[in-house]
Amino acid sequence: MRSRIGLFFMLLLLSATLLSGQELLLQDGDVVVTLGNSITELGESPAGYVNLMRKALAVLYPERHIYFVNAGISGHKATDMAERFQRDVLDHQPDWVTISVGVNDVWHGFLAKERNRPDLSAVPLPLFREKVIEMVRSAQAHKIRVALFTTTVIKENLASPENLALALYNRALREIAKKEKCLLVDQDAAFRAALAPLQKTGMSDMGALTCDGVHMLPTGDELMAKTALTALGVPRQRLEEGRGVIAAAVSRELEGLENSLARYAETNAETGAPCEGEKRVVFYGSSSVDMWNLAKDFPGVPILNRGIGGESTHQFWLRYRQDAAALKPYGMIFFCGSLNDMWPDKRMHMAETRANIARVARMAAGQGIKVAIGAIMPVNDYIPGKDEMLATHPVDRIQELNRWIEKLCAENGYEYVDFYTAVADSAGKLRREYTHDGMHCNPAGYTAWKPLVAGVLKKWQVIP
Repeated sequence: MRSRIGLFFMLLLLSATLLSGQELLLQDGDVVVTLGNSITELGESPAGYVNLMRKALAVLYPERHIYFVNAGISGHKATDMAERFQRDVLDHQPDWVTISVGVNDVWHGFLAKERNRPDLSAVPLPLFREKVIEMVRSAQAHKIRVALFTTTVIKENLASPENLALALYNRALREIAKKEKCLLVDQDAAFRAALAPLQKTGMSDMGALTCDGVHMLPTGDELMAKTALTALGVPRQRLEEGRGVIAAAVSRELEGLENSLARYAETNAETGAPCEGEKRVVFYGSSSVDMWNLAKDFPGVPILNRGIGGESTHQFWLRYRQDAAALKPYGMIFFCGSLNDMWPDKRMHMAETRANIARVARMAAGQGIKVAIGAIMPVNDYIPGKDEMLATHPVDRIQELNRWIEKLCAENGYEYVDFYTAVADSAGKLRREYTHDGMHCNPAGYTAWKPLVAGVLKKWQVIP
């Protein structure tokens, strides 16, 4: 994997077309929403293009905190993205939005015929153009700068019917970027340049940049990140200087993910699928979940603890498939404890936190899993030497996020579990008698929480 990451930076250095003196367009504190389909959603993985951009900028510009909020959803087209533009872009009040759209708008038309999928359809070019312009103008009306991506490929054979059809959509994207004064990120040109030397009769549809003709291999993600970073003004010299450090940062995250997935891998295999009629519940989250003796508090109840201490909401998303979805639960209780995202070393914005919580919940609900989301618990500064708690986890920010979580639950039919109020004192801090360290509950705190979980289990008819 280290060699793959190294290739990424070699590509960046060899292919950058901007002058080394060009200024980075992203400023300190900028929030960037990456709007797209499954290519963007999967770009959140450690070696995915969105995360590669995040890591590269954190290393190359440590004095600037630049935040990426992933708004990719599998299967989405211009019509879908326009419909959710308010929720997934404008509501985050970002400084930038990258719009990666067009692949599904064409590909779904071909898939409908090839796979006899009447539920799939292409988006006609006039409607595609209309929806992209609508999104661009909506962003600009809110003072949000737009980086408009041309599409990546549909099959690595550039002469495929799908790529020929894509050409018209890419022409429209270039025209829109020019007319509406967007930053153009020409992924189409980059992919064509990389694939052109490989063209031959009978060539494979995949294997160089994509795993299936559409979704990225590491080389494809590397190329996407390179193209976007250079368009945003990352100079050649800085890439050279930070090359090894960036590769090490990505490798550390990959190793961390492997360790997280290993934590419950054997237990998951032993647990297997639920029995017929079993209403299994996964309790998913951080150390506050991990430390809860669920077997003692809920004996005989099929509730599985899948908490891991120290993890951010980004990490919860990365292991969701293995540690929640794969267990085929009836319900999932998702609890982030005191929220590790707020620690400075995580370099995360609350917009990222909100997007990650919403994404995990949406994925579960989309798989027919009942969802409950816990409020972020309070912390306190009552313990000597723990004065920094409220500086990093201020009461007002926790309360604001909890109001958002409660609203998310109400709007989507999820259960809201108020872990905050049950253990908070009149100042909004974690009550002294409920903690030994100011940020985790002791047995008395868990006793205060137990009726809340029992209430969810009763509502779901897991317990009488």
